[in-house]
Amino acid sequence: MSRNISLAIKNQLASLPRSEQKVGRFVLDHPLEVIRMSTAKLAQAAQSSPASVIRFCHSIGLEGFTDLKLALSAQGEPALDSHYTDIEPNESLTRIKDKLAMNTKAVLSESNISLKNDTINQVVETLKASPTIYLYGLGASYLVALDFRQKFTRIGKQIVVSQDQHELAASLAIAPAGSTYIGISYSGEKTEGLHMMRLAKKWGLMTISLTKDSDNPLSRKADLALKTAETNEALLRSGATISLLSQLYAVDILLFYYMTKDYDNTIKQLELSKQAITDLEDFIS
Repeated sequence: MSRNISLAIKNQLASLPRSEQKVGRFVLDHPLEVIRMSTAKLAQAAQSSPASVIRFCHSIGLEGFTDLKLALSAQGEPALDSHYTDIEPNESLTRIKDKLAMNTKAVLSESNISLKNDTINQVVETLKASPTIYLYGLGASYLVALDFRQKFTRIGKQIVVSQDQHELAASLAIAPAGSTYIGISYSGEKTEGLHMMRLAKKWGLMTISLTKDSDNPLSRKADLALKTAETNEALLRSGATISLLSQLYAVDILLFYYMTKDYDNTIKQLELSKQAITDLEDFIS
């Protein structure tokens, strides 16, 4: 999946150091000019330094300035809208579809980079060894927790999801040895999620976070931190559209990798769960 490098820069720009932000803004404003520049020329044009140009490239997941120019060349004219919203007055259906498709492709491509293979492997090994997995999330993150439960229950895992903090706190206190807690929050800053993470650690559970790709308090507290791409969603939006898709994508990656690591058993569990649904429909009919 090819990256839309301009969208990647736009999404990460606010979290970069000021010297790198200068470089990023110039690249966004003059992408075709940058292709023909040297590191020194770009540094001068952006009122920054050659070292900041290289650091900027590393910050957005590239090996160096040559890779940046190649990515800009492959992208062509960037399809960026500086006033992006999910909806605009009298917007055409075709534009809505194209806009969502473009942003979805970009965030999934960036998530492939921010979701580190080593971390995914450690998380899956942890899930395999866990007798019970507990999840907590609010708002759209709760939907991600429910999706995780639906999918992993079908392959034989014991999953507990609750938005009732008292109920979940009591469950964590009596969790079987070796259990795992997963805290889901796109921002990684929700007070409720931080409290639940602290409780899980207090009771000795292995802890995992699923957040955006930033230095946030939830990921710092977790034993293992899964991070999806940071998105640049507008204040006016129909919901946590793109960030939700990136987190659901992370759940699918975990599921499929888990299944490949325990293929025969998970196929058996899926067949049994499918048969149970068939039997239920037969009983009802």
